[in-house]
Amino acid sequence: MIKLIATDMDGTWLREDKTYDKELFEKEFQIMQDRDIKFVIASGNQYENILDRFPKANKNMYFVAENGALVAHGNEILQISDLSDEDYQTMLEIVEKLPYNAIVAGVTSAYVEKSSGKEFAEDLKKYVKKIQVVDSLNDIDDRIFKVSLRVPEDEMPKVLDKLREDYPQIGFVSGASTAIDMQTKGMNKAVGLEYLGKKLKIKSSEMVTFGDSGNDVGMLKFAGTSFATATALPDAKKAANQIIGSSEESSVQKKILELLS
Repeated sequence: MIKLIATDMDGTWLREDKTYDKELFEKEFQIMQDRDIKFVIASGNQYENILDRFPKANKNMYFVAENGALVAHGNEILQISDLSDEDYQTMLEIVEKLPYNAIVAGVTSAYVEKSSGKEFAEDLKKYVKKIQVVDSLNDIDDRIFKVSLRVPEDEMPKVLDKLREDYPQIGFVSGASTAIDMQTKGMNKAVGLEYLGKKLKIKSSEMVTFGDSGNDVGMLKFAGTSFATATALPDAKKAANQIIGSSEESSVQKKILELLS
C-alpha cells in the first residue's frame, strides 16, 4: 500500500519553464488527501521557493529541502541539519581553488559573491526566493546547509570525481547536469524521508519516489518503488525501478494518477 509519495522538482516535476499542470495536481492531491497519502516535495532547492509553488495545498504537504537538510510540514520546520564550521571552511577552500561560481544555502537566505556578477544572481532566482549578494562568502552570518558549484556540463563528471577523491570527508552529489552540491557527508534526500518515515510511522516499502539527478539517488534507492524521468542522469536511472517520460510531458503527475487509480 502506498502511504507516501515524494518527488524532486527541477527536471522531474517542473517543466523547463518552471510550470506544472495545476489542474491535474489538484485532482490527484485531493485523492491523496482522501486516502491519507502524504505528498512530499524533495528538492535541493530553497524551502521558501518550493513552498510558494503550491499556494493552495502547501499547508497539507511535506517538504524535504536543501537535499534533506531541512524538513517541514507546511509552514512548520520540523528538522534542520546544518554544516559544521570545519566542513564549511573546507568548502570555502574548494570554492577559492576552482574557477566556478558558488551559491551558499542558509536558513535565512541563499548567498553569492558580488564578484560572480549580477547576471548569475538574477539567474538563480529561478531556484531560490531569497538571495543576498555579499562581498565575501566568509562574511555570512547564518546556519548553512550546503555550498553549490556551477560547473559546465562537459566538465562536471570529471570535477565531481576529483572532488570526491580529494575530499572524502565531504559529501558531493550532482544537483543537476551543471551543478555540484557540497554537503555534510551522508546527507541526502533519503535522510529527510527516513525522518518523516519514523515520525509518520511509514515504512520505506510504502514510499514512492521520483527523481532525475545525482541528488535523487539516495531517495530512489530508499523507497520501495521509484521512478526516474526520461531525461534523468545515468546514476538516477540506474537507481530507479522504472524509467518514465519527461517533465515536459507531466510524466510524474500522470504516473501518480495511474498509481492512485
